[in-house]
Amino acid sequence: MKHKLMYCGIAASLVLLFAAGSSVAHEITISTTARLGNGPTIEAGKYRVELIKNQDSSDAVFYRGHDDEVARTPVTLVAEPFKSARTEVHSQEVDGGRVITQIRLQGSKETLVFLQTPDEPSQSE
Repeated sequence: MKHKLMYCGIAASLVLLFAAGSSVAHEITISTTARLGNGPTIEAGKYRVELIKNQDSSDAVFYRGHDDEVARTPVTLVAEPFKSARTEVHSQEVDGGRVITQIRLQGSKETLVFLQTPDEPSQSE
C-alpha cells in the first residue's frame, strides 16, 4: 500500500512537470511601437505572449511583467510543416506606422496571423 501511494505521487508529479513544460507562453521582443493587425497598438519592449485557443477562435494575449496584461487580440493559426527554429516577428509599414502581421514562435508549428482588413476607399463627392 505504501508503494502504491509513492508511485501515485511520482506519477502526479510527472504530470504536473509535463503540464508546466508545455506552456504556450513565449517571450518576444517588439523593436518599435506597432499595431497588432487591426487590433491594439503596443509599445516597443519585451513581452510574454500566451496563445489562448478556443473552440472556434484563438487570441494572443501580451503581458509585461508577470501579470500585467497589455493587449489581447484575435489571431488566426496557420499550421506550418516544421517547428520554428526561432521566434520571428513579421511587420510592415502601413500609413506611416508599423503593423505586426504575424509571429512565429520558437518551437511551434503554428504561425499567429493577426487579422487585417483592407481600408475601405474613401468616397468623394
